[in-house]
Amino acid sequence: MKRTSKHFPRVCCVISVIVITLFGAGACASAQTASTAPAFEVATIEPFDMSTFNGTHHWVHVYQARSSYWAMNLKSLLSYAYSINLFQVTGPGSIEADHYDIEARFPKGAAKEDEPKMLQALLKERFKLTFHIEKKEMESYVLVVGKQGAKLKASLPDPPKSDPDAPLKPGESYVGEGDAKSKMTVNPDGSRTMTMNGRTSTFKFDMESWSNHFEDSKMTMMELASRLGGCLGSREGNKVDDQTGLKGDFQVAFDCPMPGRNPTIHNDASDSMPSDPQGGGSLNKSLDAMGLKLEKRKVQMDIYVIDHVEKPSEN
Repeated sequence: MKRTSKHFPRVCCVISVIVITLFGAGACASAQTASTAPAFEVATIEPFDMSTFNGTHHWVHVYQARSSYWAMNLKSLLSYAYSINLFQVTGPGSIEADHYDIEARFPKGAAKEDEPKMLQALLKERFKLTFHIEKKEMESYVLVVGKQGAKLKASLPDPPKSDPDAPLKPGESYVGEGDAKSKMTVNPDGSRTMTMNGRTSTFKFDMESWSNHFEDSKMTMMELASRLGGCLGSREGNKVDDQTGLKGDFQVAFDCPMPGRNPTIHNDASDSMPSDPQGGGSLNKSLDAMGLKLEKRKVQMDIYVIDHVEKPSEN
């Protein structure tokens, strides 16, 4: 049965484990030709009813010969396909209101590295998407070490690899397949822990504070900066660059307020963000505990302006 699409509060980033890379694409759609780009062998597109969203059926899942895009709107799809931030995409309201499930199969011989370009081709062919790029000065942030120095713990050595075919214990399940296969455990406190390639990530969504709590056993500062971009009070995220100078992998823990909760960002300059008494301080406390802070700046960014889009063509 096909789901029907409805307008729904933008909670699609509630449990986002996969992070959008934060650098621009730099090429106009009119300069790209679908005839020379790799394309999926076959793809099905179904409307997704966001009133059924539960936080687990969400985002991008790329396997060896196929990929899935769950509960995503066109804005998120374009942002992921072109490796840009959500706030760099602008267009009609339908690019946020309508959500879809997409299942796509790679053609023979295609590599996983071709997947973003195949998604670009799908958006042009099935959604009739066209856009152009404009320059605009926008607010950005940098992640730096605080005045008292970093208080981060280095990641521990990877534990021995577990048997991927071992019997599952109560509360455990497997997510993905092949190299992307990981084990997910539902913990007694309602949090979820994912283990893959020696890395353990735990996340829990708090409905009362409308925030995610993340803990990761192995994360670079560049990865942390990318994650923080979605925690800065904007429904569309913000760009955060790593300027800590810290190399290697670290153990991190932080609280990420969801859209609608404007956090207060510590900033020695006079243009610090306004305070939000509804829970934004949790992000500051998380950064303070790691000896880090965010600072604000203005930068020129590429804005992807959608000129034309249609409801996706039939499967």
